[in-house]
Amino acid sequence: MEERNVQFQIGPEEEGMTIGQYLKKLGFSDHQISRLKFRENGICVDGVRQRVTKRLRTGERLEIRPEYHREGTPCLELSADPAALPVLYEDEDLLIVNKPSGLVCHPSHGHYRDTLANQAASYGREKGEQWTIRIVGRLDKDTSGIVAFAKNAEAASLLARQRARGDMKKTYLALVQGSICPPGGCIRTPIARDGTSLMKMKADPSGKPAKTWYQVIEEKAGVSLVRIQIEHGRTHQIRVHMASVGHPLVGDPLYGEKSDGCKAAGSTALHAWKLELMQPFSGERLLIKAPLPEWCADFGEMDVFDKSVLL
Repeated sequence: MEERNVQFQIGPEEEGMTIGQYLKKLGFSDHQISRLKFRENGICVDGVRQRVTKRLRTGERLEIRPEYHREGTPCLELSADPAALPVLYEDEDLLIVNKPSGLVCHPSHGHYRDTLANQAASYGREKGEQWTIRIVGRLDKDTSGIVAFAKNAEAASLLARQRARGDMKKTYLALVQGSICPPGGCIRTPIARDGTSLMKMKADPSGKPAKTWYQVIEEKAGVSLVRIQIEHGRTHQIRVHMASVGHPLVGDPLYGEKSDGCKAAGSTALHAWKLELMQPFSGERLLIKAPLPEWCADFGEMDVFDKSVLL
C-alpha cells in the first residue's frame, strides 16, 4: 500500500492549540500520538516535520501518516477465495463487510485459513494493499451481519473511542422464542462466566455490567422479531440477556433449543443489521446496512425495521 498522509486544515477555532491538543480533540490517545511522533514524517505542518508542542495557526495544514502495517506482525494465511468477501463499504481507512453465519472472525484452533480475517487479508492483497488486520467489534461464529475492519492503527484507535463514547451504534435483528411483555425495554443484568465453562456465560448480579435495549417489531407463530442495541458488548450478551428473561434466540444451541421448526433452525437467529459511525478522519457520518437474513422474510420489507434508535 502506498504511503498516505491524512490532512487537517486548521481553522480560527484551533488557532493557538498545540498539535498534541488538537490531536486529542480529534480523539487520539496519548499512546497513539506518541507512536505518530516517532514515525518518519508522522506529524508534519505544511510538509515540515514538527513536535507536538508546536502551536498551530489558522490556514496551516496538519498532516499525519497512519500506520497500515506494523512491522513484526505475523501475516495471515491467505484465503482460497478472496472474492467471497461481501463488501458493504470501503475507503482508505475502513473496510466494512457482511459476515455470513457459520464463519469465524479470527483464526483459532481448527480455523487457520477459513476465517473472515483471512478473507479480508486476501482481499487487500489482491488489490495490492497490505494492512494489519484490525477488527472493530467481532461477531460470534453463528451471528451474521456487519463487521468493520480498520485499515490503519490510527483509524482503529479513533473507532474504539467512538465505541466507548457511544458514537458508534450497531443495531441487531433477532428472532426469539415467545411473546415478549413488555414489547420494549432494557435488560440490565450483569453477565459472568457460567462456572468453569470456557464458552457459556450467564446473567449474574456479581458479573460485569451489560445493558441490552430491545423493541419487538412483530410477533408471528410463537416467535418475535426484535430490534436490539447493546452497551458494553459482553461475550454472548444478547443471547444471554434474552434467554435470562425467558426468550432465547431461535436456533441457539447454547442458551435455547436447537430444533424449533423455523427457517433459522441450525443457526442462531441473530444479525448485525445496521452500523452508524463517523469516518475516523473526515468526521462524515456513515450509515451502513447489511441485507436482511432469510429468517426475516416473513416479517415484511426493510422499512418495517428502520425505526428510530433505541438508545
